[in-house]
Amino acid sequence: MAELEARFKEEAPYVDVVEVWLDSVEDLRLAEIFFEKEGIKTPFLFVNKTPEEGGDFMGTPEEHIEMLIEMFERGARYVDVALETDEKLIKQLAKAKGKDDKLILSYHNFEETPSLDELKKLVKDGIKKGADIVKLATFVGDRIQNVTLFEVIRWAQEEGINIITVGMGEEGVMSRVMCPLLGSHMYYAPLKKGDETAPGQLTKAELEEIWSLMGY
Repeated sequence: MAELEARFKEEAPYVDVVEVWLDSVEDLRLAEIFFEKEGIKTPFLFVNKTPEEGGDFMGTPEEHIEMLIEMFERGARYVDVALETDEKLIKQLAKAKGKDDKLILSYHNFEETPSLDELKKLVKDGIKKGADIVKLATFVGDRIQNVTLFEVIRWAQEEGINIITVGMGEEGVMSRVMCPLLGSHMYYAPLKKGDETAPGQLTKAELEEIWSLMGY
């Protein structure tokens, strides 16, 4: 636990939001780790990923949601849960958030990037289920598929919907550079090489260098 706390204190001042994968945390004295220690003022985003999402949580759907509800109740700013989660459980989670908190419903596809029409349907489904933000993380097998992610951002902006788009894989690097500039609500980047959580992920420093060269 001390190592985890030290890492948070070291990294939190350099990011806008700290993402925590609860399924990867061995010591689940959650309040003490995340909410009762001084010196960590950065908002937290909590996920509790199942194997289908690339995570390690092996409990029941109810246990899965209970952990995330606890995070909202203790003061988490963001909680992320899979779009395909049972709608009744999503409603329970939504009831636990405060007025300034955000529920992210996420869709992960590790094989392909669906068509623009299919992505639009997924976003609409997420909003219908109560999402404040819908996250689309898809595998990009061809560079042209990045354009599909750009297009869904433009559409969402026209509709007044907050979305996060992430292109996974080496061909998706373009989306990691461009989506934040085009209006994706959030981007994911480790501070150090070796801490990547998805293929094709760039570090914060690498992204900022590229954006600087682009004039942003």
